[in-house]
Amino acid sequence: MDNYKNITLYFFIFFVIACSSGDISNTANNQDDLGMSDSTQESFKFKPINISPEDETVASKAPKGMVFIKGGCFVLGNNFAQVDEAPEHEVCIDDFYLDRYEVTQDQWEKIMGFNPSKFVGPNKPVEQITFYDAQEFAENLGCRLPTEAEWEYAARGHAQARYFWGNMMDGDYAWFEDNSNTQSHEVGKKKPNQFGVYDMMGNVWEWVADWYDAAYPRGKQVNPTGVIKGDFKVVRGGAFDSSAGALRITNRTWLHPKNKVFPKVTTHGQVVNEIYNYVGFRCAQSINATSK
Repeated sequence: MDNYKNITLYFFIFFVIACSSGDISNTANNQDDLGMSDSTQESFKFKPINISPEDETVASKAPKGMVFIKGGCFVLGNNFAQVDEAPEHEVCIDDFYLDRYEVTQDQWEKIMGFNPSKFVGPNKPVEQITFYDAQEFAENLGCRLPTEAEWEYAARGHAQARYFWGNMMDGDYAWFEDNSNTQSHEVGKKKPNQFGVYDMMGNVWEWVADWYDAAYPRGKQVNPTGVIKGDFKVVRGGAFDSSAGALRITNRTWLHPKNKVFPKVTTHGQVVNEIYNYVGFRCAQSINATSK
């Protein structure tokens, strides 16, 4: 009888592990939170962020295709959603520049010389790329990938809501599973956020610079860059095949920096038919004190 119980327990554990594994589309693509009430949607006011007179000079120096993101302090994270979105904590970010659009295939090919994307189009976001390729592209332009904190700050646009436009999903602002026809789309076709940045939610996931950690640090952080090392990199924003829940501002997930998912191994040990997630990115650039 004891042996029977042990065998039953082993099968139960195996079943739980098997059902919990999956790529981005089956994990963070279907997440929701309990912290935002849909009843507050009507009271939410979308307010574009205006550049103050003292910042006009540095904003005018933004590299081509980038926008000025005025730094500040905000509450990063969400105590009412996935465990790895907690704890909520105050984060302060310096001013920086950020790409207005996700990097397109046309931009990518001019620098990298190849196009790995499944959904081909010069003005569509490049996707199915590794973290290291994205990092190389950015460095070739004198840029970098945004930190996770910078990404969430820019995506939020000072909004205290589930999305930067409010607490209810609105297809005017993002490509996701209900309106994308299961493919990526040209950048900039949806409405921008308060900073004038497009496609921060949906279309393709975006690499950020941080290594993934299952919990945020406690206490106030200034320009955090995450843990020193890890096995996975953070990706943010959701994609065209994501549910509305995955497009929440605070939603985060992780991916191997080489972006490989479930490679098939033949009987001879050869890896074939590697599957890649629909992950792209946008570049960021620090602002030196001399530029102000």
